[in-house]
Amino acid sequence: MQIDNKFAHWIEKVKWRSAVSFLVASIAFFSFLGSANQFFVSNTYYSVKNSLDSWNRAPSSVSTKDVEIALIKIEKVIDKAPNNALYYQLQGQLYEWLHFSTNLASDLETVTKANNGPDELHRAMLSYKKSLKLRPNWSGGWIGLASVKWKLGELDSQFYQYLDNAVSVGPQDAIVHRFIAEFGITMYMNRSVHYAKILKRLRHHLDLGIKNPLTRELILKLISKNNLNEPACRWLGPSSFAVSTGLLNCA
Repeated sequence: MQIDNKFAHWIEKVKWRSAVSFLVASIAFFSFLGSANQFFVSNTYYSVKNSLDSWNRAPSSVSTKDVEIALIKIEKVIDKAPNNALYYQLQGQLYEWLHFSTNLASDLETVTKANNGPDELHRAMLSYKKSLKLRPNWSGGWIGLASVKWKLGELDSQFYQYLDNAVSVGPQDAIVHRFIAEFGITMYMNRSVHYAKILKRLRHHLDLGIKNPLTRELILKLISKNNLNEPACRWLGPSSFAVSTGLLNCA
């Protein structure tokens, strides 16, 4: 009887140790999977981000194939991390680049078809809306929506509402300075009625954008490229940072 009790006790200890070993092994296995998943997501994200940074520096270098590859990568990232607003925001940018790369085609018929059926831009808008649903107080998502509206030629009240929202949640954000500078200068160059609507903000964000080291070089290049030194000096006024530091050669 005593032997049976000892045997039963030994069996219980073996079972308990096996259960603990299995639990530890399971935790280690799932920790490994989590780490591997995070490693994949992080690496893929930076790969896509580096591509976007490269295209922003040299837009003519982008190709439709490159963008499509990047889209596949970010879709895999979203599958593994579907609740991250940043990944949807990047996806929206990629769809905008896909539209841009399509319009770089030399075949006039291809370009015309692309302009008449901007599916990529509607997909970009959907991605930005998904991003904003997860993170509504992010200026990048609102600027993304405004960017799509601009490319669609829909400079309506909704466009300006998106712009208002971006300025409201990110008044000091580099992406806001850059977009308003690009939009305002384009409207001025095109002699558009929208120039008058954006002028007050153009003056303000040109000044802030030149003060910001993340956008200074880009905005100064934009002014120089379009030979807008004189108008820029007028927009900014004599007391602005760019004028007082000599970044613009104002008379």
